Amino acid sequence: MLQLIPALLLTLGSTAPPAQQAEFDLERTEAVLTRLIEESLEEKGVASLSIALVRGEEIVWTAAFGYSNVFTRTPATPETIYCTGSTFKAVTATALMQLQEEGKLALDDPVNLYLGDSPIEDQSDQGRPVTFRHILSHWSGLTPGASTVPLWSRLAPQTLEELAAGLSPVRAPGEKWEYNNFAYGLAGLLVERIAERDYERYIVKEILRPLGVKTAHPTKPSARMVERMALPYIPARGEPVATLQVRYDVFPAGDIYLTAEDMARFLGAHLNGGVFNGKRILSEDSVKEMHTPPFSGTYALGFGVHVDARGHTIIQHAGGTPGYSSQMIGDVDAKVGVYFMSTSQAPASISDAALKLLRGEEFVAPWEREIVEVPLAVLEEYVGEYDGDDGNLIHITLDDGVLHAQSRGPSPAPLLPLSPTEFLIEPVDARVVFERDDEGAVSGLVLSRDPTVIRGKRRR
Repeated sequence: MLQLIPALLLTLGSTAPPAQQAEFDLERTEAVLTRLIEESLEEKGVASLSIALVRGEEIVWTAAFGYSNVFTRTPATPETIYCTGSTFKAVTATALMQLQEEGKLALDDPVNLYLGDSPIEDQSDQGRPVTFRHILSHWSGLTPGASTVPLWSRLAPQTLEELAAGLSPVRAPGEKWEYNNFAYGLAGLLVERIAERDYERYIVKEILRPLGVKTAHPTKPSARMVERMALPYIPARGEPVATLQVRYDVFPAGDIYLTAEDMARFLGAHLNGGVFNGKRILSEDSVKEMHTPPFSGTYALGFGVHVDARGHTIIQHAGGTPGYSSQMIGDVDAKVGVYFMSTSQAPASISDAALKLLRGEEFVAPWEREIVEVPLAVLEEYVGEYDGDDGNLIHITLDDGVLHAQSRGPSPAPLLPLSPTEFLIEPVDARVVFERDDEGAVSGLVLSRDPTVIRGKRRR
């Protein structure tokens, strides 16, 4: 259920001018995304995908592709249910923010104040208690991890109480950012203790139902929900292969079952200051606090957050459990967002295209691009190492007449020339533009994949 970040791109902003705005075209949006998704499913061996688009306080499009059950050839529909993965962390965080608004907790309170006679082991005796802010931002310093059992093993995962009892400090809270599913399992337990209600009952009544979500049992799917559920698959040699279903002990961290539209409604509330379809689930001040990283880095309270090249605040989270994948991303300033769920990993280029189209920006689809020829001598000038302003080194190499880029990824990615200076990294739909100084020498590059931008200075 870890958050997924493309190998070459980090969540950084820039001072680039805003893209030219145009009128939102729903028909073109549907047509472009449909072709992108269908080609992706066929190319990567993804069994199915469901998507929902948010614009303002409306769900403007829902669609589904592929098969929820490959063996029986059952088509996926917008009502198909998938595992949300870690995108649901933002919902758990929202629940605790609601309880703070009611005066039942404060983010900087030690969590042990609310765990009664079963406190977690932390460094309170040294003046370093773990707080709500620590656990929601992944700075708790507690034991990280998550545990699963196969659904049909007839074993039960450990309870939230057992999970909390097994946590211990790895380091002092606030010392290091470390993604922690166990901490979000603890957050779910805290919702139960403070609200004095079952976690699922609280989430459904206080968050999902007010937003218009009709799926009633997201943590304990009913028999009717199971009828609508996509089976989990993993791609193998371009074909989807069924994989085992599992249950997590840290279910508030993301072992939750909903539709893409259900989660898009939640995203919509966070794009509109806590309101969706006239129903408020959180105050505007609390929403802003959830979108503000409390320590260093780009993870806030249940969301990854950064400012993009337009100066817009982008909130996002990805999710993944065995056989399922999900992506949630929204532009808070433009009030547009996309949520999609699939069996196995779908490319982030779908969400990138969706955001541009929802904002009414010019978008050139892959089949509309023209690849040009660039002289070999020009390509050779670009070869070298570039210091990215994200702290990573970008290597540009030339192999058999084709430029390649590599940063943190395991292998170089080919660059396809769109012009003598602009190149496309096709697998992640990123762009590389090479820059020259006043004397005409190659001085740097700009690596961008909506909505992020990295600038690299060439090493001499």
